[in-house]
Amino acid sequence: MNKYLMTWYGITDFRASIGLEQTTGPVLGALLAEDYTDVVILGFTHPDKTANRKDGFQQKIENTDGSDPAAAREIIDLFSNSVEAHNHFTQWLEKQLRDAGKKVNVHFHPVGLKHLNDTEGIYEAATQSLNTVAASEGEKLVTLYLSPGTPVMAFVWAFAALRHPTLKKRLIASSQPGRPPERIALPNEWLEWHGRQVRTTDAEPDQYDAIFHLFGEQRVPNLLGVIQFSSRKHIFVNSAQFPADVMKQFLGEAEYGEIAVDPYDPENVRTTILDLIAKMPADAKIGFNLTGGTKLMYAGALAACRKVNATPFYFNSRNNQVVYLNDFKTVETKLIPSVETFIQLNGNNLFISKAGHWADIPDIESPDRKNLTNELWQARSKISRLYRELSRYNDSFQPFELHNGDIYAKLSKDKSAKISVGTKHFEFKDWPDFAQYLSGGWFEEYTFMKLQPLVDVGLIKDMRIGLEVSFKEDVADKSSSSFSAQLSSLFGDTYQELDITFTDGRRLYVIECKAGNVNSEHVMKLQNIVRYFGGIEGRAVLASCFYPKNKVVRKKIDDSKNLQLVSGNNLFRQLEEMIQPGGRHR
Repeated sequence: MNKYLMTWYGITDFRASIGLEQTTGPVLGALLAEDYTDVVILGFTHPDKTANRKDGFQQKIENTDGSDPAAAREIIDLFSNSVEAHNHFTQWLEKQLRDAGKKVNVHFHPVGLKHLNDTEGIYEAATQSLNTVAASEGEKLVTLYLSPGTPVMAFVWAFAALRHPTLKKRLIASSQPGRPPERIALPNEWLEWHGRQVRTTDAEPDQYDAIFHLFGEQRVPNLLGVIQFSSRKHIFVNSAQFPADVMKQFLGEAEYGEIAVDPYDPENVRTTILDLIAKMPADAKIGFNLTGGTKLMYAGALAACRKVNATPFYFNSRNNQVVYLNDFKTVETKLIPSVETFIQLNGNNLFISKAGHWADIPDIESPDRKNLTNELWQARSKISRLYRELSRYNDSFQPFELHNGDIYAKLSKDKSAKISVGTKHFEFKDWPDFAQYLSGGWFEEYTFMKLQPLVDVGLIKDMRIGLEVSFKEDVADKSSSSFSAQLSSLFGDTYQELDITFTDGRRLYVIECKAGNVNSEHVMKLQNIVRYFGGIEGRAVLASCFYPKNKVVRKKIDDSKNLQLVSGNNLFRQLEEMIQPGGRHR
């Protein structure tokens, strides 16, 4: 069997090598106390001491009197953690081992760190060296020596050891200078918990027997947990105020579970979860989605997670990453590819009554219609002068004939439509809702067409125009006293029409297109719509043909956290910048 000693070396070892210590130093002492076939030594190289000054080092060593503390301090300060110190120490160590009749292969690895307690750099160096030894051929026993180096270097060895639960290993430390090291043991509970975390994170991380989701007002984190991981059962931890049965529609073949807790009593959360886990098989692989719910729910659920050696994770919506809270490993969050998924998740007693697909609009692919839409954008100031008169014909089919300056528009009894914009003339055979189009529908279509290239390149995953959300049949009875029935009485069967809505796979965007003036009511309404359907990460976009002149309206827009104004000639450049990865999200 190959026996490895793995260790850092520190100032005491260096002092011993230049005759400034009364002992052999920790590293040589450990190698003399037991038979090892190999020693792996890590040495911190100070970033300011990378140049090799061998001649100056040797001269200083030869002229140093160990009884002169000032001279000793000068050598230590000047050469410790340097290239020449590393070379001197390894040569001295090999000679001492030969003189003692010890056949040990010495492997030295200089380690560049940002500073002496650079934890990330120390951990990377320790794990890399341990990985190399673990991957070497033959049976082996690895001894990790905690005494040399800084305290950070010592405890990082312990963490690195836990990355290899099946490797034969032990930890040793020197309690007294000059005496052989003693074997030490980490707490069993710590070893078991961390060992399990390594296995559950590295091996099939997305496969679970059960996942507990903290469920609250924000539902998107729970949806992400269902999408991200495969689990036989999803259990939603919620309060009476927030029932979780809306999640059933997203589970596929997975089993649904729900447990009620007091969201402000962490001990109640912890014990309720543990009582349920006690009924599961002992080897069940369990995950905890700790993103939703209250902070006290988080505390109780995390305590339960630690108790049963489960895997906790958190969805960081800002960076679109899943963070594993056991080792802070991160992976990209999977995408939500459909607008309808957001509506189904947050719609409560609403359903999608009109899907809002572009192709479902009659004659939408007509070249003349597209040309007219583009022409109206150029003449947007002129067509806006007709909006007041056009509004009289919006609710139902009525023939009309209007003329204002360069624009002439007519809808005949046979539903044929004519319009002239300057010298451009357009005719259409069957267009009963021509007034609605001229009143602002043209701007919605124009905005949709300008965004289509972002769909083609994959930045937008799904986009709809005129999507309608209505009340379910169970609230159609207006005599009902339920809140949903009251809303239905106020709004009619159609609760909300969304001008344009799309998703980039991360969040829901709702665009309200305003071809005319923008007022404060428009701003408040749009904020509420996107918060309702898109959750806290939803984004509202107020697309306006004209920059709002009203100071109150502009102030409300500036104060909004989830609404962006895009207007005028810069409208589509602003939209593209907002949607691009790393773009501006208010």
